[in-house]
Amino acid sequence: MRPGIPILNQKTRGRAARTFIRHFCLFILASTLSVHAQLIADWDAAAETAVVFNPDFPGSAELAAYYAEKRHIPKERIIGLRCSQEDSISRGEFEAQLRGPLLQLFESKHWWNPEPPLPGKRLTDGGIPSATKQPNKVRVLVLMRGIPFQIRRSTQKPKQSEEDEASVDSELAVLGLSKPPIKGGLRNPYFDQQTRFPLAQNFTGLLLVGRLDGPDEPTVKRMIDDAIYAEQTGLLGRAVIDFAQKTGAYQEGEDWLKNSAESYRRAGIPVFTDRSADVLRDGWPLPDTIFYFGWYTDHIVGALASPTFHFKRGAIACHLHSFSASIIRSHDKAWAGPLLSHGAAVTFGNVFEPYLALTMHFDIFNKRLLEGFTVGEAAWNATPALSWMNVVLGDPLYRPFGKGIGTKLGEGPDRDYALYQGLVLRLAGEPDGHIKTALTEFAEKRKRPRLLELTALLSALQSKIPQAIDLLEHAESTTQDAAELLRLRLYRAEMLRRIEKADAARKLLREALQDVRFKEQPAKIAAESLLKDMGG
Repeated sequence: MRPGIPILNQKTRGRAARTFIRHFCLFILASTLSVHAQLIADWDAAAETAVVFNPDFPGSAELAAYYAEKRHIPKERIIGLRCSQEDSISRGEFEAQLRGPLLQLFESKHWWNPEPPLPGKRLTDGGIPSATKQPNKVRVLVLMRGIPFQIRRSTQKPKQSEEDEASVDSELAVLGLSKPPIKGGLRNPYFDQQTRFPLAQNFTGLLLVGRLDGPDEPTVKRMIDDAIYAEQTGLLGRAVIDFAQKTGAYQEGEDWLKNSAESYRRAGIPVFTDRSADVLRDGWPLPDTIFYFGWYTDHIVGALASPTFHFKRGAIACHLHSFSASIIRSHDKAWAGPLLSHGAAVTFGNVFEPYLALTMHFDIFNKRLLEGFTVGEAAWNATPALSWMNVVLGDPLYRPFGKGIGTKLGEGPDRDYALYQGLVLRLAGEPDGHIKTALTEFAEKRKRPRLLELTALLSALQSKIPQAIDLLEHAESTTQDAAELLRLRLYRAEMLRRIEKADAARKLLREALQDVRFKEQPAKIAAESLLKDMGG
């Protein structure tokens, strides 16, 4: 689209632009807060956090001290437990080395309220009773790199939903139960509650457990630093949703992704969606990615595995697979470790087969996070089962939207994302076309091609593909940056493919591949791949 070509009619453009000019500066000065963030009560989670490390695992103690210093956690809540250095332990080792000593410590430190403990109930029995031990001084448990994360199966060929393998983390989440059942999982009473953790109902005996773990020590330190950095500077960028086009029994997972994309849209976070069955192709450009959610391959491949891909600081990413966190301390195996290696500050996964319905529900997680919950709160609020298979990898105290959405102006490239978010939030009650028209006019006036690109993503998300193509073409006409130009052309070719204009898409890709400006661009691989898939 060239300057002056309307998305809507000229009258509508003028009205939308005047609305924007009138309100936008007021929005920036007022730093509009999320309604939900205003409604939830504040909670100093760091004041109720304990950290557990393994003195026998190299670097574990140092990481615990580093994290405690950064989050101002007192030394008396840094706990060293000598345990296996292996990833996987038996049920007996878990009881002797981890659960038993922690229970003793909680008792001796008076970190529990004195109610008499009762056993927990299985998923089929109605959940956890209300008269179990209640944490009143420690509600968050952070496990450092070096603590095992798998409890091995001891019963051969168990009945479905009676498996006795589990993640260490999920078992420690129910530390307050005197005798949690070994077979099967527990119904999570905090699941999808609309309040922050300390104010939740019927969650007694539950701890929020997070794990600062990954391929190596520098990665874990970077995860800690990035979470704090993003809290201070704001988490601004784009989301990526990678659908797998699954149906039938797997439709639930697709719905989580669809609902997550809608939550991002409402929050003013631009979204790129991939709607092919395969994962995003090698070399596909995904700049400034702060959120990634997708499925379903057994190890990292495609765009996120590209050597040149790196998440933005503070990013949160998850690829859903039954064994996505069966390996954590690797740069290139499964998903959890590689996502962290590519710069994510937080990821999630399963150490064994969890069943789809019992995994973390992406849409609930994203909704809670955008409402101002911590990562630990949002993750466990979105997980239906306890004493089961999941792990939360990253700082559970990380709260990227604790001050509300749209409160950061951003600097440099971040300014475009802040402007986009501010306008979307400010004009939330306006007709959809007004928002995009105002964005387009502002981008033209300030010569900001990225704003045009982000507006194109919004059109594509709403299945208005011809409109997205016009905006991408318009953005191309306003930039000379080679990486940006190639990305815009790739996105435009993909949009043309989606509306079955294959000839136009192939022509665009061939021209791009012959352009000397793109000879050294990493995204050239994606152009070659897309052209090949379209028959050359």
